Amino acid sequence: MNVWAISDLHLSQASADRRERYAERWRDHAERLSKNWRETVGAEDLVLLPGDISMARNHRDLQPDLRWLDALPGAKVLAPGNHDLWWNDVEKIRPMLRPSLRAVDGDALSVGEVVVAGARSIPVPRPDAPTNKARADVARALDRLNAALDDAARLRTSPEQPLFVLWHFPPFDAHGHPGPWVDLFEQHGVTACLYGHLHTQGQWASAVRGRRGNVWYQCVAADSIGFRPLRVTPR
Repeated sequence: MNVWAISDLHLSQASADRRERYAERWRDHAERLSKNWRETVGAEDLVLLPGDISMARNHRDLQPDLRWLDALPGAKVLAPGNHDLWWNDVEKIRPMLRPSLRAVDGDALSVGEVVVAGARSIPVPRPDAPTNKARADVARALDRLNAALDDAARLRTSPEQPLFVLWHFPPFDAHGHPGPWVDLFEQHGVTACLYGHLHTQGQWASAVRGRRGNVWYQCVAADSIGFRPLRVTPR
């Protein structure tokens, strides 16, 4: 089983959302995604999607995007991003997912030889005079991540079993300073953290990629990787 990742699909099958208004590379992006995905991913593979999957605002408009995803090869694991306004309680989402789709949010699951954990993330907080709301947001994000990583620990058969974390926002800020979650990744022996959210050349150039400490980090925003799933199978 190969493991692939791609985020920020920004699907909108139920309505015309012309994303090329943001950048020309987004023109007909769903068609290119489908073509590249089918050329890349095998039926027995796993694809991890750390957020911004659909621009739907409710579960009704989400259905065409779920059908589109389900028709593509491989098993898929989804986690929420900031644009996934349809994503409320994960237990309400799971019953409507198609056969090849699974979801994580504050928990983890085992797929084949790997464990996948995920939680709703937030941007790295500003270091200067955080507000009470900012402190509460960080505490809530850390609580969800702790729950996901504790769940992953129960599922792992050994410390060597790969553990992937889906964390939509970059875990480091634009200057490379780590958010408070990075310590948790290290403490729990995370193999790789997959994130997205970044959509400009400047952001991609400064994004943390590769190994930091014992964890491998990779930005997999669709437009940053050419709208083609990126292989993240540990070597």
